Amino acid sequence: MGNLFACEGMVKPYVVAIDSALLKSKGHVVCHASSMKKGVVPRSRIDTDARWSFSHAKGWVFGYKLHMVCSTDPVIVPLSADVTTANVSDKPVYKDLLIPSTSSSSRLSPITLKRIHLVVADPGYDDQSLYDLSMVRGFQIVCSVSKYKNTPEERMKLVDFYQSALGQVIYSRNRISVEPLIEHIKSIF
Repeated sequence: MGNLFACEGMVKPYVVAIDSALLKSKGHVVCHASSMKKGVVPRSRIDTDARWSFSHAKGWVFGYKLHMVCSTDPVIVPLSADVTTANVSDKPVYKDLLIPSTSSSSRLSPITLKRIHLVVADPGYDDQSLYDLSMVRGFQIVCSVSKYKNTPEERMKLVDFYQSALGQVIYSRNRISVEPLIEHIKSIF
């Protein structure tokens, strides 16, 4: 539906946001990682597909992860989404949601992909291979990056843009688009 909105011009995907959120598995019983490795299910009613992951905000969560790309302005709608087990990193899912390849296809239409110029992402997407893939596709990741003692010059360009006034305005769209949208979807389901 989001692709249709973008194709019809109702959504302007010039700047999109990507994020993920942990979803706790239903039920009161969880399976410990050591039991899962042994293939032991201590009780019935345990979601044997769910996995453990750690979040700085929520601590350890047994469940799944919602990954989403959405528009940021003026109308905020989901453009692409996926659900994985909680232990799946954001980086490989970024490729599935945004970067079409021969082994997988993006969930975004070619028209929507051509209109994307900037992707706002949290530090979980700070990876040189993702920056390179994005640049090949014609868009740039705007991510919270910081410099360190021997920061390479190529990374310094990312740091300088992120710390600029324009970079901060673009990065702030994360808080007003994908984060509230994910929370709204979690509250519904």
